[in-house]
Amino acid sequence: MIVVGVDSGGTSMRVAVFRDGHARDRAEGDGRSMRPGDGAALAALIADLVRPLLLKGRTVRADALVVGAAGAGREAEQVELRSALEETRLAWRTIVTTDAELARAAAFGGGPGVLLIAGTGSIAVSRDGNGGTRRVGGLGWRMGDQGSAYWLGDQALKAVGAMHDGLGTVTHLAEALCTAARVPGIAGLIQWSTRATPAEVAALGPAVLACADGGDAVAIGLRDDAVAELVRLAAAAGAGRLPVALSGGLLSHDRRLGELVAARLEADGATVVRGGLDPCRGATFLAEPAL
Repeated sequence: MIVVGVDSGGTSMRVAVFRDGHARDRAEGDGRSMRPGDGAALAALIADLVRPLLLKGRTVRADALVVGAAGAGREAEQVELRSALEETRLAWRTIVTTDAELARAAAFGGGPGVLLIAGTGSIAVSRDGNGGTRRVGGLGWRMGDQGSAYWLGDQALKAVGAMHDGLGTVTHLAEALCTAARVPGIAGLIQWSTRATPAEVAALGPAVLACADGGDAVAIGLRDDAVAELVRLAAAAGAGRLPVALSGGLLSHDRRLGELVAARLEADGATVVRGGLDPCRGATFLAEPAL
């Protein structure tokens, strides 16, 4: 049985091929969120990563392709992406869900639990013992994404702007953001910010956290606020009465932030599932009912 799992986030994409439940090959590339009308473009990105892995395994078609895509929370986007993927003929059966649900399945299989994701955006999804589901967050950069990399970058830009105008505390974030954005000075950063995409703003998040690790008071305050926002998302989704697992680029690549979020959740009475999480493995669980 060959199952392909695709974890497509807003900025990066990970693909894994599983044969009888065992991971055989993997690939990574650029990702993009699913938006209305983007199905064909996203399907092409997925096919570019998946097809060479299938050929490497001496097959042209998997038994199941399970894609967890950021932005695919609504049925309309799921149907559009699934139709585009079916045209690629990568698998006999194609399943489209969200990146959050893919990761939740990897963490808990068919069991209950809360999955908290913080990457470019943020979201918490849960399933209880009765099969009931809940989703909190994932509303995008204008209406949500609390505690995410985008949120950190946005808040840091505002802090630097306040410092520039003499309205805020002096912070080393000015230098850190200029370096991350590759611009010469605050004037260049101001100009850059007016045309930066959400993904580019999110790319500032790691610089904010590095600045916090260096002891900058403003950056530490933003990191603490991000922790509080992420814990609120998890609690609203059922953390405390359900176990919690953490995922997403921001939490997995910055161990300090992940540790702070986990410690805060545990202090509030939640059980946190420790250890690395491979979202692509969720495909092996989600594909079972379809095969």
